[in-house]
Amino acid sequence: MQFDYKDRYYFLGNPPPSVVWLKNNQVVDDECEHAAINAMENRLHWPSVSRQDFGSVFTCRASNTKLMDPRQASVVLDLRLPPLTVTFSAIDEVLVADRRYDIQCNSAGSRPPASITWYRNDKKLPKMKQDDVKENATSSEMTFVPTTDDNGKSITCRAENPQVPKMALEENFILKVVFAPIVSLRLGNSIDPNGIKEGDDVYFDCHVKANPPSTKLTWYHNGATLNLNSSTRTMKSDNNLVLQRVTRNVAGRYACRATNSEGESYSNELSLRIKYAPGCKTDRVMVIGASRGESMDVPCEVDADPPAKGFRWKFNNSGETIDIGPERYISNGTSSVLRYTPVADLDYGTLSCWAMNGVGHQSVPCLFQMVAAGKPQSVHNCTVRNNTDGAVDVQCEPGYDGGLQQVFVLEVFAESLDSQTDGEMLYRNMTDRTSPRFSLGKVALGVLYTARMYAANAKGKSTAVTLPRFSFPSSENQMGFGVEVLKVSPILITILSVCLFLIMLVIIVIVKLKTANSRKRNSRQPSGGDKQVIVHQRSNGQVASSILETDTDPDLIQVKYDPSDAPKMRNGGVQFSDDAHDPSVAGWIAANAAVAQTSQLPLSSSSSSSTGTLRRGTAGTA
Repeated sequence: MQFDYKDRYYFLGNPPPSVVWLKNNQVVDDECEHAAINAMENRLHWPSVSRQDFGSVFTCRASNTKLMDPRQASVVLDLRLPPLTVTFSAIDEVLVADRRYDIQCNSAGSRPPASITWYRNDKKLPKMKQDDVKENATSSEMTFVPTTDDNGKSITCRAENPQVPKMALEENFILKVVFAPIVSLRLGNSIDPNGIKEGDDVYFDCHVKANPPSTKLTWYHNGATLNLNSSTRTMKSDNNLVLQRVTRNVAGRYACRATNSEGESYSNELSLRIKYAPGCKTDRVMVIGASRGESMDVPCEVDADPPAKGFRWKFNNSGETIDIGPERYISNGTSSVLRYTPVADLDYGTLSCWAMNGVGHQSVPCLFQMVAAGKPQSVHNCTVRNNTDGAVDVQCEPGYDGGLQQVFVLEVFAESLDSQTDGEMLYRNMTDRTSPRFSLGKVALGVLYTARMYAANAKGKSTAVTLPRFSFPSSENQMGFGVEVLKVSPILITILSVCLFLIMLVIIVIVKLKTANSRKRNSRQPSGGDKQVIVHQRSNGQVASSILETDTDPDLIQVKYDPSDAPKMRNGGVQFSDDAHDPSVAGWIAANAAVAQTSQLPLSSSSSSSTGTLRRGTAGTA
């Protein structure tokens, strides 16, 4: 910067003196002029005072003779200097929002020292610390926490000499602030949140503010990620979610999530309410069983938004359709209860219920089938099977349910074969709501079981069906005793193997010789193999056993059986009832008759022999 400097001095003398200007003892102006008689004047005009002239000594010297020293006057040039430089200390190029930063600004070259002021855009910022001043240098530090709104704004450091106000210096930089997305969700501007109904189009606007820009936008419905596809009429357009022809199923809470390199953020949740006409809470026909003269409350429950403001009922049978008066039912916003009493056969039919609200009328009615109700019928065609896993399965066919939903109950009683007294204990009580099929699992061996099954509904239970008693022989009679395996040397194993082979060879020869002699005596005894299901009858403290199955299906027990048809003990033998027309008894007699003919023995002799065999088996287990 340059300034004009002017000064002048008058010197008197005779002869007139010579007047010159010196700067730091260097002549800079020696031209003078008469100002008056014997007076000389030299005016100094310094057109460009610069920063280098600060502190310079300007001297005006006059002399007219060498007989005396020159006369002179001096002045020291003092300047008011503006700041020469303004600079920032090292600062991050990219700032993170809500993080604290210390920024320093330095100024030099001002006389007196400059005053530093901070600005954000045009707003002055307060200083938390005093400036550090040294000679003509000033240092100022500011603590700054950028916000998301500061991105793109400028920070300015202004250095100014108060005595030279028009010559201030400024330095600034543009803020680049990065931050995780700031997300907000709102409905479209033209949509009334309280007036959306089924069939309308709805769109949401997910407003995202982020630096750097978000790279991913995800939508949520009731906390779960929303799948966007045209088949469900759910689509995304930029930051908008579009729902076309909405139904009640899309109502609920919506939110969006935006992601960038700084993190991810969720928006506020926005609840979408969709109004719709009433509809049944259940889409199936309700079957209601009632006896003649029995009053029933028939509830019609609907789902509606807003709640239903009215209901109507109709009755229909094969001959007529009747509107039911409102005095017969009570209604509120969600349900209507009809008091109905069938008196005659024509009162059984179909009841229909409709509801209405501010959106419209219910299009499909709620249906209730009124049927004459009673106790269920007994189960039939029951079988007891021993499956390959060793578990016992009991299966029956269901009877008529009486017009109501029925459940099936199986009660199994156990009685030890070793006991000499009649007495049963409840072994298992099982219930199934779908079908009369039960699995008892693996049952204990050597125990006599009795199973009873019945069906039940709201009107009562059916007559219980008692299955024939069954049991499984003990494992010792079928499997033999276990053999302990010892750890021996290979030589001993070889010797034992040779001995065992010789013993087996001798046993096979003996068995073949005895088989021919005992074949006739043992031809009618049941063959060993898989487990046998045996039906038992206790009388006079003794248990008589009979093999009910054949060799072709050893696991199947015929269950069309009545306890009165069971074999009865008389004089140590088995006596059958005279009702030979019963299929189960006739089948059992026919089976024994076939065996008797094969053995060429009379039926009575075969029966006696069989009885004796069963009695011996019973005595062995007793």
